[in-house]
Amino acid sequence: MEFHPYFGFLITLKETLKLLPRNGKLLFSVTLISLLLSSIFFWIFNFSSFSLMRDMLAKESLFPMTSSNSAEFASKLMGIKENFPLVLSTYIAFVLAYLIIFFFSTITAVSVSAMSYNFKILTSKELTLKFVKSCPRIFITGFYTTILVTGYTFFVISLGTPLLMSSDLAILGSAVLLEILAYIFYLYISVAWIMAIVLAVHEEIFGIQALGKSAEIVKGNRLNGFMLNIFLNLLSLGIYLGSNMIRGNTRVSGQTISGLFLVNFSCLVKILTFVIYTVFYFQCKKENGEATEFHGSNVYSKIPTTPMVNDVP
Repeated sequence: MEFHPYFGFLITLKETLKLLPRNGKLLFSVTLISLLLSSIFFWIFNFSSFSLMRDMLAKESLFPMTSSNSAEFASKLMGIKENFPLVLSTYIAFVLAYLIIFFFSTITAVSVSAMSYNFKILTSKELTLKFVKSCPRIFITGFYTTILVTGYTFFVISLGTPLLMSSDLAILGSAVLLEILAYIFYLYISVAWIMAIVLAVHEEIFGIQALGKSAEIVKGNRLNGFMLNIFLNLLSLGIYLGSNMIRGNTRVSGQTISGLFLVNFSCLVKILTFVIYTVFYFQCKKENGEATEFHGSNVYSKIPTTPMVNDVP
């Protein structure tokens, strides 16, 4: 069945659904571990930050009862200042925990999906070794992609901010339209950036080299990648709206429950993203005439498309 070019991404989604049962137990275990880690770190972060903020607010509420020149006022002020490093360290720990979960889920999702695509079984030992070797490459490539995303974001903000300061409704509407178009364009150009992460795991390249090769691989297939990004972002939007509904309908600890819901389903979408992009990677290689064959734990090479000719003595 042939799809319209705008719906070619459905082939990738269809192949992804076929791929999921292969190495299904390992992929399920990886997903479960990622969700458990996300939940544990979220609960720790939520409890710690809430306790610290509550303590700071309690101390701040006592300020009106004390004179600004008294020793008691100075003591309370010092108590609040002492809490700031704790709050900062809590947020830093949360970011580090997020990076650990991101590395784990990304590397395992790409590795298991690549093996499944080639009908190979990946053992836990091989997966652990793959994780250790891939972490530095993921970190470096992620650093470069973060710079690109940040630079693009600041560029768009610098263009839109002057327009948003205007009181003219037409100019404000133009600013909103500009932001929407900028985000749509971001979904288009970020195809190669996400693919670079897949390459960092699968082909053992990183940084500028991974970004350059990913741009070559998606050439001619960027529209399908763009449609995949739209699909994944709509899925993320649905999860975000669902978490808001939970927050609105829950009286007790609604914010905590909705936050846990958002964190876990965001983790699921992230794993799904890299499973889909791994399938998309192989499809792009196939479209470019670079069929791949498995040779060992993590090395794939190009299969010659021309017949082999034996040498004549």
